[in-house]
Amino acid sequence: MSTEPALRHRAAVVLARYDASSAAPEGIAPDAFAAACLLDSYEVLADLIGVRSGISGPPAVAELLWPGALQLPADITVRTIAGQLSGQVDELVVIPADVPDLPGLVLAKLFKVLHRTDIAIAPERSGAGCVAIGVSLPLAEWIPDDAFDLDHNPFARLSAIAPRKSRCALAPTWHRLRTPADVTRLDPGLEGWEETRALLAGDAVTSE
Repeated sequence: MSTEPALRHRAAVVLARYDASSAAPEGIAPDAFAAACLLDSYEVLADLIGVRSGISGPPAVAELLWPGALQLPADITVRTIAGQLSGQVDELVVIPADVPDLPGLVLAKLFKVLHRTDIAIAPERSGAGCVAIGVSLPLAEWIPDDAFDLDHNPFARLSAIAPRKSRCALAPTWHRLRTPADVTRLDPGLEGWEETRALLAGDAVTSE
């Protein structure tokens, strides 16, 4: 009899409502900066092997999506996303749109623990929020709706109400772009974040 683990079906979605407009440096339009960070954040997910990527955002995000990607309304809740994907996907991860240089390794480690827990949190480094929240599907009933606000790390509260401590796990931290000062945290040595990098360097090509 084979001892190979069952294949896990995975999805990851950028929530565009958590945008990087407030972090735009002087001289760069906030909407242009937010758009660049959204695209780079999505590319992090699209590059993951064996993961169906998507964006929850306005209709215009359709032009950013890879073939077969998920396009979801801007105001959809994570619980609704989980409900729609339950039965098709075993694990769902959501991230904000202000993590353009998020390493895929952070998400890989988050996915790694989801086969044995209900929810996993990747906290925001030096901040109060999260860079990613992952859940096993179907969504566990004990997880409250407000656990999915990426601007507030729910780990302590969830650990206190979880049926067992093992039902809530931590993943590695990373930074988000919330203020112009946070832009200095971007790691030029990391591959990726091309759109944000080009915009900061003044090399971005606009459609106007």
